Amino acid sequence: MDAIPDRRLGPAANARNAAELFGRDVLIDWCEALLRGDALDDDPRYPDIAWLCGTIGWPSHWARVWGARGLLHLGPPANSEVVLHALNDEAWRVREMALKVIIRHELDDPHGAVAALVADTNERVRFQALRALGVPPSDRCGL
Repeated sequence: MDAIPDRRLGPAANARNAAELFGRDVLIDWCEALLRGDALDDDPRYPDIAWLCGTIGWPSHWARVWGARGLLHLGPPANSEVVLHALNDEAWRVREMALKVIIRHELDDPHGAVAALVADTNERVRFQALRALGVPPSDRCGL
């Protein structure tokens, strides 16, 4: 495998390739650090952000989005609290992607954070919150 990501493959395939190259545990740690905001898009401790189909220099919330997206494809996370905490992020894209991680990996939500997002200001976040709660598609139409 080449040691550079191929953006044409998309986020899922690049994340899987990165996990093979660098180790799944390293990638999970990196994605959690990105999602927490403890790593930036150009953090020298981790692989190139292009492995998550990210780009250096974008607004800071995008690193958190890419971290969540990596967990979506590589997870489950080692620490589900990182994902649950991201449900409070000021950026709606981070909240939306964290909900997708919760859905994909069937993470528990012991404090009801998902239910609170049914009233989020962003329609896409509300939609994912309803999905996470198991609301049938026909009942989600009225967003």
